Amino acid sequence: MNSKNTVMGILFIVVGLTFAGLGIWVQFVRNLGYVPVEAEITKIEKLSNPTHNGGKHRTSANYVAYVQYEVDGKTYVGQSDVWESGMSTGQTVTIFYNPNNPAEMGGDARWLGWFIIGIGGIAVLAGGAMMIPSKTHY
Repeated sequence: MNSKNTVMGILFIVVGLTFAGLGIWVQFVRNLGYVPVEAEITKIEKLSNPTHNGGKHRTSANYVAYVQYEVDGKTYVGQSDVWESGMSTGQTVTIFYNPNNPAEMGGDARWLGWFIIGIGGIAVLAGGAMMIPSKTHY
C-alpha cells in the first residue's frame, strides 16, 4: 500500500466524518424544537456580486427574502435563509422559529443536513477506497 494513498485516505475519512457530524448537528440538533409558522414575504432584495474572471468583469446576483410572521399575537420581521426562484413579495412561505426566542428563525432547511451528511459519506467512501491496496501485475 502506498503511504501517500494511506495519508490521503485517512484525510478524506476525517474530513468526511467531520462533514457527517456537522450534517447530523444541522439535521437533528440545530432545528430541534423549532416550530413551523406561515410567513409572508415582505421584500426581496437583489444583491450584486462583481466577479473578475480572466480580465472579464461579470456580476452574479444573490437574492434575500425578508419575511413577516406572527407568534402569540406579536409580529416578527427577519431575513429568511431560504431563497427559491419564483418567490415574490406577498407570497406565503413556511419558516421555522425558536419557541424560546421567536425572533430567531430558520428556513425549511431540513434537506441541508441530509446534503451535508451525503457529502461526508462520499468523502468517507472515497477515503476508504484510497486505502484499498491495488493489485499490480508484473
